[in-house]
Amino acid sequence: MPHAEQSTVNGEKPSSQFLAHVTSYPAVSDSLDAIENNPYGKKGIELANEGYNKVVAPVIPYAERPYGYVKPYVQKADELADDGLKKVDAKFPIVKEDTEKIKGSILNIAFLPFRLANDGKDYVLSTYNKEYKKCGGDGYIAGGKALITTGLVVTSDSLAWFANYLNQKKEEGKDVAKDTKEAAKEKKDAAQEKANS
Repeated sequence: MPHAEQSTVNGEKPSSQFLAHVTSYPAVSDSLDAIENNPYGKKGIELANEGYNKVVAPVIPYAERPYGYVKPYVQKADELADDGLKKVDAKFPIVKEDTEKIKGSILNIAFLPFRLANDGKDYVLSTYNKEYKKCGGDGYIAGGKALITTGLVVTSDSLAWFANYLNQKKEEGKDVAKDTKEAAKEKKDAAQEKANS
C-alpha cells in the first residue's frame, strides 16, 4: 500500500518480514491483485488510504518516541511470525504453489467422495451388465441370477483387494521388524563391546 512506503518512523521505513513472506505466496499475491483490480476493491483501498492520511499520518511524528521503546518487541514478534510461516512452508509446501494448482487440489479433494461413489456405481453396473449377458436371456429369472452373481463378484473382488492390501502391509511390517531387530542387535553389540573394554 502506498502509505507504508511514504511514512517513516524514527527515520526508518517500516518493513515486516512476516508481511513480505505472506505476500510472497502466490495465492495471497493473486488475491491482492484481484482486489486492486476490482472497482470495489480499489474504492476500499482509496478510502483506507484517505483515512490513513487524515487520521494516522498526522499522529506518526508523536509516535516516534514511544515506538522507540516497543520497536525491539515488534521486531521480535515479526521474527516469530515469520518463523511460524517458515514452519507452515515446511509442513504444507502447497502454499508456495501456483494459485490454480492450489484451487485444483482443493477441488480434487472436495469432489473425491463423489468421484469414488460414481466409480463404484459404474463398476457395479458394468459387472451387473456382464453377468446379465452371461445368464442369457431377458426376464426376472435372468435378472435375479445376474443380481446374485454380481453380489458374489463384487464381494470376491473386494476381498481380493483387501487381501492384497493386507499382504502389502504385512511385508512393510516385516521390513520394519527386521530393521528394528538389526538396530537392537547393533545397540546390544555396542553395549557388550563397551562393557568388555
